[in-house]
Amino acid sequence: MAGKIIKIKAIIISTLAIVLFTVAFCFQSFTANANEKTFTIFVGNKTYELSGKELGYYNGKVFIKCLDGVVDGIFYDTAVFPIDATIKFSPNTNGVFSFTREKVGKGIDKDKLIEDINEALSKNIMQVNASIIQLKPSVTVEELKKFTHKLASFSTYYALSSENRKHNIKLASEKINGKILKSGEEFSFNKTVGERREENGFLPATVIENGEFLEGVGGGVCQVSTTIYNCALLSGLKTTERHAHSLVPSYIEPSFDAMVSWETCDLKFKNTTSGNLYIKAVANGETLTFTFYGEKPTAVYERVSETHEVVSPPEIEIIKDDKMPFGKTLTIRQSKNGLKSSAYLVVTERGVERSIKLHTDSYKAVRGKIMVGTQSVDNVERSFVDKTDNI
Repeated sequence: MAGKIIKIKAIIISTLAIVLFTVAFCFQSFTANANEKTFTIFVGNKTYELSGKELGYYNGKVFIKCLDGVVDGIFYDTAVFPIDATIKFSPNTNGVFSFTREKVGKGIDKDKLIEDINEALSKNIMQVNASIIQLKPSVTVEELKKFTHKLASFSTYYALSSENRKHNIKLASEKINGKILKSGEEFSFNKTVGERREENGFLPATVIENGEFLEGVGGGVCQVSTTIYNCALLSGLKTTERHAHSLVPSYIEPSFDAMVSWETCDLKFKNTTSGNLYIKAVANGETLTFTFYGEKPTAVYERVSETHEVVSPPEIEIIKDDKMPFGKTLTIRQSKNGLKSSAYLVVTERGVERSIKLHTDSYKAVRGKIMVGTQSVDNVERSFVDKTDNI
């Protein structure tokens, strides 16, 4: 019995040895065959040969190891990548916009190459030609031009302003000129223009403060914020912050002004279009004009100012001056009516008109002030005699 068991074990061991030998022989044979084979990929004037460890066998068929990676490598080695079109915004030139045209690229069709390789190997064909396709740019000149339509222009006048005020208007507008807002981006007047200080180039000029016309650095900047605010309204943009003056400005209709003050009051609006918004500003010493360019609007906008109430100013304040000739007067401050008003935006879209109320504002009345001379004739003569005696 023991002898039979030993014989059976010997037979089993012998059989296993034969199987292992056969597998090893076949593996070596397949490996040797794989090492001997070369798969060639032709891409234009380039040739890629895969052999040795780059190839393997499965079910008696040759396959390319890491085929996706191999094809990616060939793609990046041979591709001529496309170049996107570019746009240049030059608000101080006649053309305003200039373009660099896009360029089409070319590269292998990766999906088709993988498919062709697998099909060739299944038929024991050891070469394939890669198909070349166009690689299109993601941005074209035609697409960029869609966002260069003139949305609106708005102007205010300042020809009679002092030289300092004209300087401030020009300086502030230059800081905004050429500004580009991306879709969804918010414009902040204060962040763009900066603090109105002499160190930043601004000069003293008349400002409105607490219901008074006073001298302050940066006078005239509020006309810039007002002008760009109205251009934003006519462009259909969303205003996110706006403040009225305490007194009615002379350069705009009631309730369409936009007062700014560093750190306390800002003017903000958001680019609600789907592309870039381009801002052009021109201050020529007489007229301040803002022009917005962007995505072609679907509506037309019109501003309407409505005055609800006019407030008469208090009685003129009279200041007597005994150093001025009797009866002579000097106007220090003009009287000005106060009022309550509202701003509306009339929107016409696809033939349908609707009115949107923006806000209601109250402006203070300004009490006039004049100086009246009370110097007597005797004082005039005495003054003349005293001066004569001193000659």
